[in-house]
Amino acid sequence: MDEATDATAGTAEGEREIPPPEELTHGQYAGTHCVWCGAPIWEGGRYVGVTRGQYGACDLDAPVYAGPCCL
Repeated sequence: MDEATDATAGTAEGEREIPPPEELTHGQYAGTHCVWCGAPIWEGGRYVGVTRGQYGACDLDAPVYAGPCCL
């Protein structure tokens, strides 16, 4: 993974902030909707990083994707 999509920094390409898991809808968390605008991703989605979080002992980290609408 290159520095532009470094998930440990909590940012993605263009230094856009990736929201924490508790702020995402089910679709955004599942990777079927754009992490930033929430639009469904039918085609052209791209991995932009990892949302990081924890709830007690449960790891909430998940890969997130952006649709063509926000790329």
